[in-house]
Amino acid sequence: MRDELKNKIAAQAQKLHFAENLPAEIEGFALKKIFAIEEDKFIFFTYADEKIHCGLTTYFHEETKEFKVRQKIGLTEFCLTNFFTEDFKTFQALLDAELDGVIKNLRGLRDKEMNSFLREKKIDTWTYGQNLPATLEGFELFINPGAPVEVTNGSFIILNYADFAINSDFVLYYNVYTDEFSGETRIDGASNVSYAFDSKTLPELETKLRQNLTAELLAIRS
Repeated sequence: MRDELKNKIAAQAQKLHFAENLPAEIEGFALKKIFAIEEDKFIFFTYADEKIHCGLTTYFHEETKEFKVRQKIGLTEFCLTNFFTEDFKTFQALLDAELDGVIKNLRGLRDKEMNSFLREKKIDTWTYGQNLPATLEGFELFINPGAPVEVTNGSFIILNYADFAINSDFVLYYNVYTDEFSGETRIDGASNVSYAFDSKTLPELETKLRQNLTAELLAIRS
C-alpha cells in the first residue's frame, strides 16, 4: 500500500474519531486496535475470542477501494457484504449500527436453529454425522453436522476438523443453491479444493467420508 494512501486513511480516521470509543470487550470478544498496513490492506481493529477461534477484522482494501469487515470462524474467513462501502462515514455508521449484532451472532453460532434446507436434507438426523469422533488424526471436530455454520453465497459448513496449532483443517460444505456437498483443505493457511467428497446425497457423501476422510487428514498433516 502506498504511503500517500495510508496517510490519507489515517488522517480520515483521526478526523472522524474513528474507533476511539469502542468498548474493550463485546460479548467476551476482546478489542485490539491495529491501525497498520497488512499487504494491500489497512487494518483498523479486530475483535476476537481466541478460546473459540472466532473473530472479525475491519479494514480498507486497496484493491477494491472499499472498507470491509472480514469474519473468522475457526480457520475459515469471509467478508460480510453488508459492510462493503467506499465511503468512510458510511462505514463508521454501519459499524455503529451493526457491530454488536455481528459479534453476538458469532457468540451464538452453536445455538442457532438449523436452516430449513439443511433439515429437509436430513442433516440434523444423519446418524453418521452424529457419531463422528471428537478427534481424528490429531484434528479437533470444530464444527459438526448437528450445528452447521452459515458462511457465504448459500454455503454452510457442516463438518470441520481443525488443527489450530498448524493452521490447517478440512472443511465440508453444503450449498443450498446447488444442492451439493463439497470439500476443502487448508494447509498452513493455503486453501485447496478437494474433489474427493463431491456429492449430491448424504448416502453418497457418507461413503466418500468413510473412504477418504482419514487419508485426507493424514495428507494435510504430512
